[in-house]
Amino acid sequence: MMVGGTMLVTLGGDLRILWLGRIIAGIGAITLSIFLPKLLSQWFKNRELGLAMGFFNTGVPLGSILCFGLFGKMGSQWGWRIPILLTGVYSLITFVLFLILYRLPHAPEKRNDKPTSIYNSIKELGWPIWWVGFSWLWFNAAFTSFATFAPSLFLQKGYTIEKSGLFIGVPLLGSLFFSPAIGYLVDRVKHQEWFIGTGAIALAVLASLFNFSSPFLLLVILMGIFSAMIPAPIYSLPPEMLRTENVGLGFGVISTCSSIGLFVAPYLVGKAEDLTGSYISTFVSISAFFFLVAIFIFLTHRFRSRISHYYPK
Repeated sequence: MMVGGTMLVTLGGDLRILWLGRIIAGIGAITLSIFLPKLLSQWFKNRELGLAMGFFNTGVPLGSILCFGLFGKMGSQWGWRIPILLTGVYSLITFVLFLILYRLPHAPEKRNDKPTSIYNSIKELGWPIWWVGFSWLWFNAAFTSFATFAPSLFLQKGYTIEKSGLFIGVPLLGSLFFSPAIGYLVDRVKHQEWFIGTGAIALAVLASLFNFSSPFLLLVILMGIFSAMIPAPIYSLPPEMLRTENVGLGFGVISTCSSIGLFVAPYLVGKAEDLTGSYISTFVSISAFFFLVAIFIFLTHRFRSRISHYYPK
């Protein structure tokens, strides 16, 4: 679906075709965002799952850095269709490699229970996985708001467009370089909530400092370091919290929450900035989003003590 949707956009000459292509590619992307971590949780069940999720979560920052660094120049020289065509070709190569290299994970234990409805499955998940999802929602809300509105602050302070782009990209490097290490620590230490909560509180403080401090390079470097403490632990939680047959649904909850945060947060932050006429409200909002990550992961920590009651081993 990603290959087909991307090619529709590349070849389409009508706006409705472009919309259709993006919708098809988006359905494929959301399917992968649920299926791939579910597959990893089966391959690495009870062994190095945190490290596997750490490597998995280097994909988004690496892809973003490559796209932001190269595609703008490609598009200006050869037209906007070329970068999109390259993503379609890349998706096709990945599809072929997946067919060649894919191996079935170890078969989960079979259950004699009859298939349950989607309503009963969601009810069986329990509240803790929703707290994890809401934590991921606020994290994505904060980061997409930062990437959307921070450049205007940098430009107001006299930085060039190139430096503003650099400052936006630096936090992504943290997840790229440190996510595997954080995943490794999660496998040894467990207590994912402490990693997530520590990173979220530090990010909340750093976001608020943009209103009072000008060493922006130092702030974005620190954001990169602490932001790496969140993705791998978040993605390693569902396999520990849920029954095997519900892990995919758990990742679906996380993806849904992420999409809500990405979609709604820029509008809310932009509205706040329009009403106040100041970028101060922008970074107050971003700081609040990060703080909400810590609150919801604290709720997860409180409720995880009851997991054995929901899902007896």
